[in-house]
Formats: sequence, structure tokens, C-alpha cells
Amino acid sequence: MAVTRTKSDATYQTATFAVPSPMVDDAAALLIAWGALGCAVERVSRAGRPRGPVANLQAWFKRIAPAELARIHHKLRDLRMIAGDVPQLSNLTDPGWATMWMDRFKPLPIGLRLTILPPWETATTASTVHDDGRVGLIIRPGQGFGTGHHPTTAGALVALEDICKRTPPRDALDVGTGSGVLAIAMRLYGVKRVVAIDNDPAALENARENAALNQISGLRFSLARVETFRRRLDLVTANILSSTLIRMAPTLCRLVNRDGRLILGGILARERSAVLKHYGPPMRLIRSRIDRGWATLVLGR
Repeated sequence: MAVTRTKSDATYQTATFAVPSPMVDDAAALLIAWGALGCAVERVSRAGRPRGPVANLQAWFKRIAPAELARIHHKLRDLRMIAGDVPQLSNLTDPGWATMWMDRFKPLPIGLRLTILPPWETATTASTVHDDGRVGLIIRPGQGFGTGHHPTTAGALVALEDICKRTPPRDALDVGTGSGVLAIAMRLYGVKRVVAIDNDPAALENARENAALNQISGLRFSLARVETFRRRLDLVTANILSSTLIRMAPTLCRLVNRDGRLILGGILARERSAVLKHYGPPMRLIRSRIDRGWATLVLGR
């Protein structure tokens, strides 16, 4: 389905973040996943790359509260993707390009079985097996992180495909589900019972919408804290921040049954060893994937 854009009088809010130049693409992907309508880099070279060691990354939002902007800044700072203080908000009248980022969100093949699709790029039924043998997974970008374009999400999806290709796990828990992409993929890969949790109601709203777009059942979303879960599971995923993964290590290890698997993502490659130190023993590393400076870990007992 084509998306037509014309000039309008709509107003938006913009904030400019100081980002280390090598991290611009990753920071922009996170900002869009957390609710930005689009991003642009100020002062680029002819090759399209930022000039200098630090780039000014402008993000625009339909509306964003100062407290939410500060929370996003804090997340980027934890990932060492940002320099400087919380940016100031300013208003922008839409000249017709405030949603042009949608043109860049094209169907994205991941692994051997899956293609991530934005809702405006497909007129086919959700979860359809296409001519290339891939299953379509529709994701509407929103405040829930995870469109598949960031290497942390892609790495977790590839790990899920590998785990589920023989006998899919019976039950699973997705911790910090964001957009719901991992939980939805679990159901598409044959996991019978999936619970997805997040502490952000806006993210859960986005995740529920994505599950509906894919006509997925057998999937429960909840604001419950991971510490409240007691029963061991065949599969647990957590694609969040390294600092949170380290804090949650005792709980996540406890939730994985004897033959189960634990997928960890959101880990900068330089933080991989620090995270592993907190999980083993009792867990051991089954496989590891590094993509564009981000690590995905698969652990078992």
C-alpha cells in the first residue's frame, strides 16, 4: 500500500541529541522504537555520514512529555550512546517530511523463515507463508522497542528460529517485550503458551496491537514483575539493557528449566563477559552472536 504525504499545518516537537558518530544509526533506531516519528543527522558529509566524532541527531515526536524525554535520554546514556544533557524541546510545523522515515521501513528478511513487514507495505493476510517460504510478521512501530531492524532484536529472532526449528518449546516468557515482536515470533514458530511482560503500559498497548495485526492467540501480555513468576519454563527471552540483565540474573536463571534455553540481548559486545559472569554457573553459554557491536547470548544448564 502506498503512503501519500503532503504538506500540512500539523505541529511536532523536536529534540536534538549529541551522539557519538559511530552510534548514530543505532541511536536513531532506538529513538524510533521509543516513539520518535523520525530522525535526521545534522551536518553530514557527501558520503552521508556525520562530520566529526559527535553528531547532532534530531528526533521529532507527535507529542512527548519532558519526563518521557528525560527517560529516553537516561536509556541512551546507559547504553553510552549519548553525550551532553537532556535536550530542549522545540516545535516544528510539518513541511511534509516528518513521516518520510516510513519509506525506509521496508520488508526485512530475518533468518531463514521470517520477514518483518510494516502494516503499510503489505495487503496480504498476517502470518501468511509467502512464495519464498517465509512467514510474514507485521510490526507497527510504536513506543515498544523492537522492529527487527536493530541487531539486538534480529539476533534474538535468529536464536528463536534455531531453538524452535526441531521441537518448539511448550511454554515461554518474554521479559521486557516492547513491541511484542519476540513473543509473536514464538507463537509463529510453534510455542504453545507465551507470556510477555513489560513495565511500560504504552509498550504493552503497542504489543497487543501488533499481536492483533498478526491474528495471534495463545499470547498473554502483563505488567507483572518477573520476580513474581515461580514456575520454570522451556524458554525465557530478555532483550533489554546489560545493567538490567545483570540485576535480573538470579531470577532469570531460576525460571529456566533443566533442558530449557535463555536468550539474552541488548548487550554491547564489550559488556558480553560481564553479563556472562553473572549467569554461569548455573548457566552455560550455548552460542553467541555479535552483530554491529551487539551480542546475543543463548544459555542453558
